[in-house]
Amino acid sequence: MSYHPLRLELSKVQKKELLLFMKSTRDIEEYRRAYTVKQKMEGAPYRTIAKDMGVNYHSVYDWIDNYRKYGLEDGIGNRRKNNGGRKPLISTEKNKEMIKDIVLNKSPQSFGYLKNTWSIRLLALYLSSLLGINVSRMQTWRIIHDLGIVYKQPKLELEKDDDYEEKKGKIDRYKKVSNALLKKDSVRV
Repeated sequence: MSYHPLRLELSKVQKKELLLFMKSTRDIEEYRRAYTVKQKMEGAPYRTIAKDMGVNYHSVYDWIDNYRKYGLEDGIGNRRKNNGGRKPLISTEKNKEMIKDIVLNKSPQSFGYLKNTWSIRLLALYLSSLLGINVSRMQTWRIIHDLGIVYKQPKLELEKDDDYEEKKGKIDRYKKVSNALLKKDSVRV
């Protein structure tokens, strides 16, 4: 069994760095680990620190040991910042450029859709089939927004002329058919 001194000996520079780190961090876990190191530096026993922090004795020992081995950033810094969560699949720079090109330069009709302008729903559906992953409408909207593209809901307006009723009937029939086709296509994705 190795002997660990009651106090954690730090140089003046290390003490200053620790206190600056505690002031600057916004991460509660980093602060807790830094505060633990500070308490150990002041001579508090491991079990007392563990009780004060509401954690297991072994956690305190590991935090202090990591600080001794790896220093401030690598020892008590939050590792989850760099590797936490799933890697983004849709919002990579390559995909954003592809989406921008599709929205600005290509019509949905060139991909076999009946509509002549992209809607968020239709773009999400197309991206899901193209990339082979589930792309939600909200993700699609965020990417469009991040790219600086302003999306407005297309609005169909007819001029009042002699064949107004005939055109209105055609549009109503098209709306029924296009919604049914879109729903039918979304089942296959």
